[in-house]
Amino acid sequence: MDLDEYLLKIGQKVKKIRAEHALTQESFDDLGENSVPVRTLQEIEAGKSNFTIKTLYKISKKLKIKPKDLLDV
Repeated sequence: MDLDEYLLKIGQKVKKIRAEHALTQESFDDLGENSVPVRTLQEIEAGKSNFTIKTLYKISKKLKIKPKDLLDV
């Protein structure tokens, strides 16, 4: 699996778990400690962003899962 495919699979996983928690992309951009801009989340879910560990951490906190769970695809 190449990097682009891996990023896409992670993005699909983020989107799936977010939907399971009934969260919108906008709910990640609440200006709180674990805020993630909507555009950033859109790019991650589309597999178009090589995100940082800090962003991965923020997303996992919002989803109430461990960061490693998002990377295991």
